[in-house]
Amino acid sequence: MKAFVPLLDIASVIPILSEIAIFGGMSDEQLHAILRCLEIGLYAVQEPIFEKGEEPTHVYVVKRGKIELSITDGEIVLEKKSLMVGDCFGLASLMAMHRHTATAVAVEPSEVIVLSRSALIRLQKEDSRLFSLLMMNVSRELARRLKLTDELLLKHLRPAEA
Repeated sequence: MKAFVPLLDIASVIPILSEIAIFGGMSDEQLHAILRCLEIGLYAVQEPIFEKGEEPTHVYVVKRGKIELSITDGEIVLEKKSLMVGDCFGLASLMAMHRHTATAVAVEPSEVIVLSRSALIRLQKEDSRLFSLLMMNVSRELARRLKLTDELLLKHLRPAEA
């Protein structure tokens, strides 16, 4: 597993985090409590952030660079999404406590902000109100993503217009 370093330059990530749904509705004090839990990881081109089948350990936010998220099944490869600055990923696996179903790879030199599972557990013990707000925001974000997936499936299944 990649070693992460503590986030020291808090000012550089506030504009990014303030736009991310899972950090919405937080007071400045709550946001700063979250900021103290964050770490940074640097990735070279073609370096995996995580791979399908690995245990999830973090939630990730792209700070700089570009990450490709893909799903594979045998010979089939589905390029799921290109993740850019401000995109959050790894939520579903970490919250569901199941192994990653996708692979995330840096396609250019990238820097990611990470929130570890252990930091979440610590937050739950130290500030249950903030933890609850964060989990409610995560649930809303996952519900939005599920709705988009449903819409894509329905669009794919509709008969083509003549």
